[in-house]
Amino acid sequence: MSDLLTWSAGLPEVTHPAGSVVLQEGVVHGLLFVLVDGAVEVSRMGVPITVVDHPGAIFGEMSALIGGPATATVTAVRDSRLRRTDDPHGFLGSHPGVGNAVATILARRLDTITRYLADLRRQYADEGHNLAMVDIVLESLRHHQVREVDPGSDRQRDAPY
Repeated sequence: MSDLLTWSAGLPEVTHPAGSVVLQEGVVHGLLFVLVDGAVEVSRMGVPITVVDHPGAIFGEMSALIGGPATATVTAVRDSRLRRTDDPHGFLGSHPGVGNAVATILARRLDTITRYLADLRRQYADEGHNLAMVDIVLESLRHHQVREVDPGSDRQRDAPY
């Protein structure tokens, strides 16, 4: 993570006092943050997921890469300094090491989730309740490959919609 601090050294710093929201789940923000010091809580749908306090942690990468709204809320739990970019794609493109670090972080998260789902599958495969649906979730994740959507018309490729 210290590499992320080095690569982000040229980004402007922002401070967030304890209790302030850095990123709001569901909001398209187009921002990427690197924690310099302090601590933030990551939550989803109001449920706390983790508290992050290690310098170099990155936030906003998922929504930046997906091009959609924030997938979680990030709230400062104590006064925190972060580096911020309003151009995540430009930052990632100009710093290949950051892209590699983000890919590694996301791969670790996916591996953790996959291991957890596999464990659930093993534990509850013979059960007849909702947790037995883990097989369906795992199969869906295995085949999930997002294609770019072209909202245009085949008849009118440059239609204004």
